[in-house]
Amino acid sequence: MDNLLTVSLEAHNAERNHHRRYELRLGRDLFGDWTVCLLYGRIGRGGQMVRHSGPDPERLRKVVKESLRRRLSAPKRIGCCYQLSGLSACSDIDMGFWLPAEALAAFTASSAGEGSRYLPDEG
Repeated sequence: MDNLLTVSLEAHNAERNHHRRYELRLGRDLFGDWTVCLLYGRIGRGGQMVRHSGPDPERLRKVVKESLRRRLSAPKRIGCCYQLSGLSACSDIDMGFWLPAEALAAFTASSAGEGSRYLPDEG
């Protein structure tokens, strides 16, 4: 799997002992199909991995958007926001297609309440 796009997020709440990581990797497999790999869990642990693949980039784009949407709702669920901790992209990947700029801005917002303002719409 080529790593064409990688987004790394972290959430920390020392009072509740919540230290979470979330990583989204976009790539292509040997057959040319798109692949999305989601890695998540507590920082310092092995974590979980979920893979999605297929020839239709629109279907996988929805997987990416829904994954980011879920991370933006973290303040209600775990009491802290996810912050962008890493972003890397291949030069020929269309980041605007895969990652809405508003979502990235929400993850880089400095105050805890700003992260939940942008929730990508369905569709």
